[in-house]
Amino acid sequence: MTRPPPRLKWHMLRRRKSDPGHFRGNLEQALRVGAACEVDLHFTADGHAFCLHDDTLDRETTGQGPAASRTRAEIGRLCQRAADGTPLDSRPLFLDEIVEAIGRFGRPDGGLVQLDMKAPVDALDAAGLKRMAAVIGKTAPRFIAGACNWRMPTLLAGAIPGMKAGFDPLDDYPRSLPPDGPAYRALGERTLATAPDAAIFYLEARLVLGGLAAGVNLIEMTARNGAEIDVWTIDAAWPNLRADLETLVRAGAHQVTSNDPDILAPLLQDITACL
Repeated sequence: MTRPPPRLKWHMLRRRKSDPGHFRGNLEQALRVGAACEVDLHFTADGHAFCLHDDTLDRETTGQGPAASRTRAEIGRLCQRAADGTPLDSRPLFLDEIVEAIGRFGRPDGGLVQLDMKAPVDALDAAGLKRMAAVIGKTAPRFIAGACNWRMPTLLAGAIPGMKAGFDPLDDYPRSLPPDGPAYRALGERTLATAPDAAIFYLEARLVLGGLAAGVNLIEMTARNGAEIDVWTIDAAWPNLRADLETLVRAGAHQVTSNDPDILAPLLQDITACL
């Protein structure tokens, strides 16, 4: 191959699927090794961004109810939960703590930290944008804002100089794959037209594989303006793991999101060495 193997992105800061999501203990390691990584963001009632996948606190923390109804002080008193629900000693992780860790441990050649914006776009008003810009500051080139609503990352990138914007077209095919080649092609064209300036597109792996089976390479289509393509989320237990990874590498994927990056890394190296 003429280019290196796809990067592996640590989904929700996990090195292994057994790790808790957004585990504080993995943040320093990810930054020290220069890994691309992803965190999900919600906002507290007083406007602070913190890491949480769900809209509610119950599954991931010792709290209860909507995340947006609690202040930073209240969130800060909670504990994270392990995958089996066991409370941990670690607290929920805030965006300003990630920024501080980048300053302490980040490598100049490190991968981007994807801010997967789970909060609705109307939760980000002018004051919220100003706060985000102040928190991220000079570390903006280390971040990329991603969402299924293109307006959210464009708002953030427009307000925070140096930040990149990414787009996931998941809402355009709500988990029901297109029925045939023309439908895949239409989805690819619509994705590129929606976010023509995206620095990266996040494409579900089964969507890309389905398109390839139908004769449509969504990676090539959406990368036409120079964007990179991330395929998500492939873990060690994925059926036909090696064959599908090789298919995605050949199709041109730039990045692979995984909950098991430690396991997939040697496999990807081996695959690319054999192509």
